Amino acid sequence: MGIQGVSLFLLPVLGALILDFIYRLYRRRQRFKNLPKPPHSFLWGHLKVMGEIASQLPPNNHPQAYITAIAQKYDLKGIWYLDLWPIADPQVILTEPELMDAVQVTRVYNQHRISQELMSSIIGENVVATVNGPMWKKLHNAMAPAFLPSYVRTLTDLMADETMIFREALKKLASGRQVFSMENELSKLIFDIVGRVVFNFPLNAQTQGSSYHEDLKQTIGLLNLQLSMNPFVKLQVALKKWSVRKRVDASIAAKIQERLAALRNENIVPSRKDPLSILDLMLRETVLQDGTRKGLKAAELPEGELELLITNMKGLLLGGMGTSVDTLCYAYMLLSKHPEVVQKMLEEQDAVFGRDLETTMENLKESPAKLNELEYTTGVIKETVRLFPVGFGVKEAPACATVSYQGREYPIDGGLVIVPSWHTMHFDSRYFPEPSAFRPERFLGEGVPRGWFRSFSRGPRACLGQDLAMDIMRVVLLLTVRDFRFEVAGLRPNPKPRSTYTDLDTIFGDIVFQELSMEAKPRDGMMMTVSEKGGAL
Repeated sequence: MGIQGVSLFLLPVLGALILDFIYRLYRRRQRFKNLPKPPHSFLWGHLKVMGEIASQLPPNNHPQAYITAIAQKYDLKGIWYLDLWPIADPQVILTEPELMDAVQVTRVYNQHRISQELMSSIIGENVVATVNGPMWKKLHNAMAPAFLPSYVRTLTDLMADETMIFREALKKLASGRQVFSMENELSKLIFDIVGRVVFNFPLNAQTQGSSYHEDLKQTIGLLNLQLSMNPFVKLQVALKKWSVRKRVDASIAAKIQERLAALRNENIVPSRKDPLSILDLMLRETVLQDGTRKGLKAAELPEGELELLITNMKGLLLGGMGTSVDTLCYAYMLLSKHPEVVQKMLEEQDAVFGRDLETTMENLKESPAKLNELEYTTGVIKETVRLFPVGFGVKEAPACATVSYQGREYPIDGGLVIVPSWHTMHFDSRYFPEPSAFRPERFLGEGVPRGWFRSFSRGPRACLGQDLAMDIMRVVLLLTVRDFRFEVAGLRPNPKPRSTYTDLDTIFGDIVFQELSMEAKPRDGMMMTVSEKGGAL
C-alpha cells in the first residue's frame, strides 16, 4: 500500500476520532447545563477557571485550596459542579455540613475508585482507608479495638518516652542553632509511636534510623513525581517504586511470618480487649482457625492473606504519620507568632500536670486520662487542623442518586466524583467568623457544633485513628511547648494575600499553602529553628 493508500485509510479513522471527541465533548458539557457552577465554557469547561486560580497560588498546591478560592470568587454555596474534562473526572462539590452528612452519615457512599487507584499505585490493593464492601468491614472490625479510646490511653507511656527522645533531638538542634525540617524530625517521632502500635516492636527511626521510615518517605516522594506528564519520568518513577516496594514488602513479610510463628508455637490467641498490636489483631482469625501448627508450617498464611497484611501495615504507617506530623508542623508555626496562646497553654498544662517536667511525666504516666483536661491545648490542635486540614476523601454514588438542597434535588451520580470540601466550610464566615484568624477559643465548650469540624471526616468511614492522633499531639505539645521556642526559618511574608480565603501568607509567606502529596502537607518540609527557653536566642 503506497502513501496515498495509507492516507485514504487513515483519513476516515481520523475523521471518526474527531467526531467521537466532538460528540463526547458535547455530552460532557451538556450535563452541566442548569447546574450551579463557576462560569462555564463549551470548549474549556472549567479548565480556564481552574488555571486562573492556580496561577494565583504557589505550584503543586493541594486542590482543596483551589476549590475554596473558586467558591469564594464566584459566591458558590452548598453544592456546585466542576467540569474538568478531559483532564479530570467531573466533580460535585459539597461545602455545607448537611450535604456532607448526606453522603457520609445518613447514607454512607463508597470511597471513590480514584482513591483506590492512588493507594494501590503506592502500596497495594485493599487498603482499609479506600477499599469498600465486605473487605472494608473485615479490615475495620479487625483493627478497631486498637483504636478505641480506652486502649489508646494505655499507650501514653510509649508516646511520652518517644517524645522525650524527640526533646533531646531538639536540644541538639537548639545548641547548634541549626535550620532543620520540622516535618522530617516529627515524622521520625510519629513513625516510632505508630510503628509500636502496628507491630509492637521498636523501629528506632529517632535513635538509629529506620529503613522502613526512609523507604516509606521515598515512596511518598515518588507519588508526586508520577504526576509528571513526561513518559520518561513516569517510567523512572515506576522502576524506583517497584524497587522500594519490593524491599519494604519483604521486610514486613518477614516480621509478619515471625510473629505468626511465635503466636502459634506459644499457643497465644491475640486478645481483642487487650491487643499487643494491630498486627496481632489481624492475625487473630488465622490463629483461631488453626492454632496447632508448629515449626516451619507455623509461618504459613492462607493465600492472599500475607499480601493483604503487608499492604495494610504500610497503609497504617503512612496514614499514622500524615495527620499528626502535618498538624504539629503548622501548630508550631502558628504558636511562633502567638505568644498569648502559648501562655494560655502553659497555664493550663501547669494546672493539670504540674510546673516541672519530672512532675508532668509522673502525672502523665499515672493518670493519662488527665489529657482530657487539656481543653485549651485541644482547642489549639483543632484550630490548627481547621486552618490546615490534611485533605478530603472522595465518594461515588450509585445510579440516580441525588441530594436535596434548598428545595431542589441535585444529581450526584453518573461518574461524578463527590468532593466533601470541609476546607471550604472551615473558611466560611457563616460557620467560623474571621475564618483565617487563629483562635483556639472557638473550640472551648460548645462553641463549634460537631458537624462543623470535619477534619477527620464523619460517619463510619471517618478516620479510624483520630483518637490516637489527638492523644499523640496533646502529649507532644505538652512535653515541648513549655521548654522550647520555635521560629520559621527564612520567613518571607507576602505583601498582600494571594487568595481571598486567607491572609496568613502576609505573616508566614507561601508556606501556608499546603503541598499536594498523599495528603495536604507542609510546603518545603516546614524549615524551622528552635531555641531553649531561658537560653540564648
